[in-house]
Amino acid sequence: MRGLVLEGGGARGSYQIGAYKAMRSLGMDFDGVVGTSIGSLNAAFIVQGDVDMIEDIWINHDYSHFINVDEDFYNKYKNINGIAFSITNFVDMLNIIVSNKEIDITPLRELLERTIDEDKIRNSCKDFGFVTVCVDKGLVPCHLYIEDVPEGQLINYLLASCSLPIFKNDKIDEKIYLDGVFSDNIPVELLKQKGYTDIVVVRLVDDIFGKMHLTKYKDLDIKIIVPSENLGGCLNKDYENVSKNMLLGYYDTLKFFEKLQGVKYFFQLDTKFEEKYCFDIFAKLDEKTIESLCKILNIKQDSSMRVLFETIIPKASEMIGLDKDFTYKDLYFRIYEKKLEENNINRINVYNFAKVVDIVNKNIDSGKDIVEKLGTTQTLPINILLKKNKKAKLLVNTFLRGLSKISSEFFV
Repeated sequence: MRGLVLEGGGARGSYQIGAYKAMRSLGMDFDGVVGTSIGSLNAAFIVQGDVDMIEDIWINHDYSHFINVDEDFYNKYKNINGIAFSITNFVDMLNIIVSNKEIDITPLRELLERTIDEDKIRNSCKDFGFVTVCVDKGLVPCHLYIEDVPEGQLINYLLASCSLPIFKNDKIDEKIYLDGVFSDNIPVELLKQKGYTDIVVVRLVDDIFGKMHLTKYKDLDIKIIVPSENLGGCLNKDYENVSKNMLLGYYDTLKFFEKLQGVKYFFQLDTKFEEKYCFDIFAKLDEKTIESLCKILNIKQDSSMRVLFETIIPKASEMIGLDKDFTYKDLYFRIYEKKLEENNINRINVYNFAKVVDIVNKNIDSGKDIVEKLGTTQTLPINILLKKNKKAKLLVNTFLRGLSKISSEFFV
């Protein structure tokens, strides 16, 4: 059986809907879906079979459909970073609670009452579960399946799974419940207990705590989809943020399942850009280019192929942000991606890499032409680090000039 686990993370949850739509486009289906906090709400709509409905809610319903606060309050706290692993976050959350300004989530309750169909979920033939915490003689973790929830109480328990201390909480049977994030924010255990071994986890933050948590499930076949960039504040329901995160979830997931390629950017799948192709093109770099790279990197050795592969490439890969286990394909893509970053080219888009190579090779020193010929807009903030690091920019341009001399014969 294949199961889906959706992590909690507030308004970042739109990312999971994009990820699920990508998996659905690949023909993937799930026998069980579980989640914590916002992940439990997304899971409910998936099990219910109303993905288009939750997508519409994410895209077309602003913060006022979820929380009852004025605009100034929303703008002040929308970028709060979730559960307080930092002093700043803790102080922000404490101020809300102490000032008696807990956030009213009545609009969310009313929205769920209109859209959640408890009977559909119970009759879906899919396993559905979520996590909350009962404040009763301490914090008691509650890992619940739909069959554990009393009839007619599902919405109450779903809201309990989302109840951060900054929200006004309603009691259930005279007990107060809190957000499941305080117990298990990545509830793989719910599926493991049902006998699932093939599991996909869609995360909302790439933190060390989540990574450590998942290491205990080495006996399961777990595929973990992680956002390739920060998804913003956990209360940020702004249209631009939500729609960006949903699209990012879609592209990250297609790349995870190798339907797109690239390191930081997203490129259409092109079988000619394989490891051997990329190795061969680096192997054809001329002596003058290798000599220039040695000077940039302060390598005092002869300009040989051995120096290129044993010294230059490892140092260059670190400078442009590749992991230690990079491939030559990663390096080739990343060199061209750095040029796109330098010109603030929007990364949340799908490009034709052959076209990128051709345009960049012809316009190494002209950012304006790269932007215009790619037919995209400059929507990324200026890459301050790259602009300050003149050495990295010089390194990339030197590689590009060497690669551009030999690219034409490889595209024949």
